[in-house]
Amino acid sequence: MSWYLSHFPSTETFLSHGALMTGEASPGYLPRPDVAHELQSLMKNNAGNGHNQPVSTPKIIAIVRNPLERSWSSYNYNYVRPTLNKIKEAKNNQNAEMMRFSKIHDLSDEEISEKYLFSFEQMVKAELKALRECLKPGGTGEAGTKAIHIDKDWAFPILDRKDREGQSLITLDETCYGDVISETVPRLQWEELVEQSPEKYINVPNLHVVQSIVGRSLYTLPLEWWYALYSVEDLHLVCNEDLKYHASETLSEVSDFLGLPAFDFSGVVSEGMYNVGENSGYDTATEWSTAEKVSNKDNIPISAELREEYLSFVKPFNERLFKLVGKRCNW
Repeated sequence: MSWYLSHFPSTETFLSHGALMTGEASPGYLPRPDVAHELQSLMKNNAGNGHNQPVSTPKIIAIVRNPLERSWSSYNYNYVRPTLNKIKEAKNNQNAEMMRFSKIHDLSDEEISEKYLFSFEQMVKAELKALRECLKPGGTGEAGTKAIHIDKDWAFPILDRKDREGQSLITLDETCYGDVISETVPRLQWEELVEQSPEKYINVPNLHVVQSIVGRSLYTLPLEWWYALYSVEDLHLVCNEDLKYHASETLSEVSDFLGLPAFDFSGVVSEGMYNVGENSGYDTATEWSTAEKVSNKDNIPISAELREEYLSFVKPFNERLFKLVGKRCNW
């Protein structure tokens, strides 16, 4: 715990810079119930930052966005960009699998994507098929989650209570995607795709997020664990669309949740959106008109049929989320 807290500024440091609170942004924690439990235990039982004072339960903010938009963003950020980079660097790679790309010279990113990458439509369709099988009543999602967690002292009461309520908790990453099949077929859900298009490449380093382009848009599944472990007073959900269309009010709600003094956010909001498009990070704002074009869900290259299939699949999970947190997002 001391090692973890050492990565944060001391109270004196951030107060001297005009800050009142510190934290971190770590979406990778969310899908892992063991992390929720460990964090809760550590924060309750350990002293903080060398001052020998008990650390209170952390305030946890989950920011969620339109599921289809998130899937499209993840496809580009976690699959397309890393794969393009890996293919373009193949001329310096002696790996037998990558040497087939070594003669690529003047192809544009669009041409490489067309020839060597699976499309968003292909990836979504393959994962939807796998998720339907995994998440059906009595499927591997339910059975696998119980097998992994039922013997844990902290998890058993939660699983038992949810069973009596007629609802099963599921850990997607642990139960729905399986292990590596081979170097060319890193996950079973892509086996048919690779057989049909063996020239295309999918074995990227960050498989845990590429495999779950759709799954990580089912926000309620991981959040149900967090809401079972933490008080609702320590959890706050923000709809990404509210940050866009009701930014000042939404930021004020977050500030109130954190117990910070009232602040007029209108000046900050007028500058635009941060961490959007080409302006990654929080040093440069993107004007609102430009940001709107970047995140327009109507520009996602997906057939009308698959779009409807996707939306129908995620809808019941959206409704579970809204019931869980007591508010609705506009999707």
